[in-house]
Amino acid sequence: MRYIADLHIHSPFSRATSKLSNLAGLAAWSAVKGIDVIGTGDFTHPGWFRQLRENLQPAEPGFFKLKEVDIPPIFEALANDRAQACRFILTAEISSIYKRHGSVRKIHTILFVPDFASASRINARLATIGNIESDGRPILGLDARDLLEIVLELAPDGFLVPAHIWTPWFSLFGSKSGFDSIDECFGDLSKYVFALETGLSSDPDMNRLVSALDRFSLISNSDCHSPGKLGREANFFTCGFNFFSMRDALKNPVLGGFQGTIEFFPEEGKYHHDGHRKCSINLTPRETREINGICPVCGKPLTIGVMHRVMELADRESPYYPPNSPKFYSLIPLAEVLGEIFSRGPATKTVLQEYAKLIRMFDSEFNLLLNVAVDEISERYSPLLGEAVKRIRTGNVIRRAGFDGEFGVIKVFDEGELQRLLGQFSLFKPDKKEKKPDIPPKLSGLDFNMTKKEKPAERSEKSLNDEQRAAVAASGHHIVVTAGPGTGKTHTLVTRIERLLQDSSVNPQVIAAITFTNRAAEQMRERLSAMPGIDVEQLFIGTFHAFCLGLLRQNDKELTVVGEDQRHKIMKRLFHALSTADLKKLKQELESHYHHFAERAGENAEEAATHRVRAYLHELDLRHGIDLDGVIPHVVQRLKTDDDFLQRTSAALKYLFIDEFQDLNRSQYELVRILAQKSSVFAIGDPDQAIYGFRGSSPEFFHLFINEFNAETISLVRNYRSATRILEAAAAVIAHNHGTETKHSAKLIPEHAEPGAIEVYQAVSPQAEAEFIVQRIEELMGGISHFSIDSGRGSKDEDTAARSFKDFAILYRLSQQAENLRQALERRGIPFQIVNVRPFFMHRDIRPLYYWIRAAADTGTEGVETEVYIQLLRTFPVVGEHTLALLENQLPLGECPDFFGHAADIKLPKAARERIEDVQRHLLTFRSEAAEKGLSGPAAAIMEYLRINAKSADAQRFLELAGSFGTDLQGFGAYL
Repeated sequence: MRYIADLHIHSPFSRATSKLSNLAGLAAWSAVKGIDVIGTGDFTHPGWFRQLRENLQPAEPGFFKLKEVDIPPIFEALANDRAQACRFILTAEISSIYKRHGSVRKIHTILFVPDFASASRINARLATIGNIESDGRPILGLDARDLLEIVLELAPDGFLVPAHIWTPWFSLFGSKSGFDSIDECFGDLSKYVFALETGLSSDPDMNRLVSALDRFSLISNSDCHSPGKLGREANFFTCGFNFFSMRDALKNPVLGGFQGTIEFFPEEGKYHHDGHRKCSINLTPRETREINGICPVCGKPLTIGVMHRVMELADRESPYYPPNSPKFYSLIPLAEVLGEIFSRGPATKTVLQEYAKLIRMFDSEFNLLLNVAVDEISERYSPLLGEAVKRIRTGNVIRRAGFDGEFGVIKVFDEGELQRLLGQFSLFKPDKKEKKPDIPPKLSGLDFNMTKKEKPAERSEKSLNDEQRAAVAASGHHIVVTAGPGTGKTHTLVTRIERLLQDSSVNPQVIAAITFTNRAAEQMRERLSAMPGIDVEQLFIGTFHAFCLGLLRQNDKELTVVGEDQRHKIMKRLFHALSTADLKKLKQELESHYHHFAERAGENAEEAATHRVRAYLHELDLRHGIDLDGVIPHVVQRLKTDDDFLQRTSAALKYLFIDEFQDLNRSQYELVRILAQKSSVFAIGDPDQAIYGFRGSSPEFFHLFINEFNAETISLVRNYRSATRILEAAAAVIAHNHGTETKHSAKLIPEHAEPGAIEVYQAVSPQAEAEFIVQRIEELMGGISHFSIDSGRGSKDEDTAARSFKDFAILYRLSQQAENLRQALERRGIPFQIVNVRPFFMHRDIRPLYYWIRAAADTGTEGVETEVYIQLLRTFPVVGEHTLALLENQLPLGECPDFFGHAADIKLPKAARERIEDVQRHLLTFRSEAAEKGLSGPAAAIMEYLRINAKSADAQRFLELAGSFGTDLQGFGAYL
């Protein structure tokens, strides 16, 4: 079967996309254009995905058709039978912005999957990586290679195609942020990429100048943002009419199933030539080379276009096509041809009336432009249109190439020619010679002599400077390194460990490296793992708490740690009458107890506590638990009072490494001081960066250790992170720190050549401030989308080559400021992570739905927290505070594998018990329906039961998000 497919479009949920790009509108325009299969686009967006699931039904394998819906024809008296026959294939475009090989890459790819289950799995995974709600084409800080791996894992029948591969700003080979080869981008997974989308600014002739692309099918699509633009480019197939045959035809193009493409004339694409739109400079690659790529008007670098970039990578003088290769046909959209003939815009009433007449006359636009005989067009409609179609089919057109985001213009008739032809019968005798394409068959005629850009060498591991080398090689038993920001602190510490491990006489199991966060520990573990010959599993790398908990659990494997949330619940149970203020005071009493705990050796330690603290500690003993804040003090006390414990610990630890040494509190310092009696200590930190004073930390311990152990001291002073001006500003602030230690800080030496900049901006409102920040990020990154570039938000006046999302941080003083920032970032689709901001699904009006999903996702093996069920039951008035208190007091504090089983054993009021049993029944039904129908429908149905307004904006957003997870209830629960 011969059919035409446009596989890359966008939905109304993408930026700058027409609201008419709904499924019915797309199907109606497909009939007008003569297209049989359309990519849905944007299946990653929860809102669009929900519409796809509600309005599409399976047709041929991997294809979908509209359910019985009314599809109004685009033009009156136009039959819409063909619109009903339109098929859809699930597709989505992803914008990946990330760093690879020291450069920022901005790559767009298209995902193809054969079923909603595959799409749901991909959506669920991507939802954990970035914000898939903000735009139909989500922007993710995800390596394109890793995205391909996700597709292969979660949709093994699907595939990925790099999109518009030559576009300067956002593509595989883009001059601004692309790669020089497929392998460079996709690495070990390159073999799974078998098709490339050429984009509007290139055609197969240009791509076949690059031998590295010989094995790939070259597809073309409209990438349309309004349904009237469907089919600007498209694909011919003569294979089976289903997803799998189409995919296999692209895998093996010479077998004939993939027949070829319908193309723009590439000059019409908006990035074909080099140039500067603002300066009206439009240049060929040769002209650009002659002026060294600098704009003659403004003196800034030109935007290098697709033609230029192709020449950089080309290794042939003329295109090569293997036998049986797919063909291509270059066309001008019919509305543009009519606009030229009638001297009107393509969207004017006159042109649209004539366009509709032609569609009714010749069935579809593609049929007219490709198949109908020229004589028939001339006889039935107009000799002028017949001549225009003839010239288009032979490539005899006039081309003005697009550049720097401005579309080119392709005309059929020369200036003045149309008027002359209107009054002549000799219509087919043009006065002027045919215009030649800008791309001659032989590249040697252009005399480019262009050399390929040197691929930047991958940065090798940074060599040690003199101060770092001194720290790594220091021979002291106790060494303290003062390391200011950006001086390679962790690199130095890790290299010191590596040096130690190279000594074959050192047992890795007697080494401990202490960090202040789990993330820092993981980063250190990754760095050491990358070093040859090191087995990181043999040495301890972790936080003070993890180190001490490991010691306590050596003889007590079942010891449970009670964190802040569980501590609060236990205190509430023990002391029902305490007000919020009294509970806060009790927590302060506990903090004070642990602050002095290690100093009170022997049995006096707990006796010195207040009676309420003693009651709390007794409750912990009954639960076989230990408070998180008490882990380190308990170890310190045991080391002081238990000689056997001290000897075992000292014998097992010979080398102690400590990161962020300036942040020690008293218990941590006491621990280090005791261990240092027998162990070698290498500590590194910066007293000027002590930030945890509110938790009892003090930089005074940094200096106390030096004095107490007569430690060898070394300073790292070369800053590799910040520019001169930033360091000067920081030093000016630090100079006002309290205490005397700052006066002795070594002045940092910047290794960055550039001076750096501090900008000051005074906004008129919090909203304006947030918008300015987001706009500045776009400018500093050189744009994050084509809209950024076209609207001028992606500044070309700054060096943006090395900036990715992870290079930006937004700091604010008050948590209230975060909401405006969040909204501004989401509006622009910028992926971000933010701390301590309540997600929308925790808003009061839909919060019960959050607890419902969490409870429904409970598999019964590990269980969710008792608190989840307690909060869910609060939704129902019949379950009063007395019942909730009974449940809280008698159920486990943490995870509760069988909540309803445990609750059944508790004597509860009859009405409350019946409601709990009813909730259990509804949860079971919900799980069953979600597994069968997907989450969105059952979630909508349960809202009435939970007294939630299903029409609220938050409720609708929740349903769209749920729909992205398909039937994956556990995945959605984990995401929430």
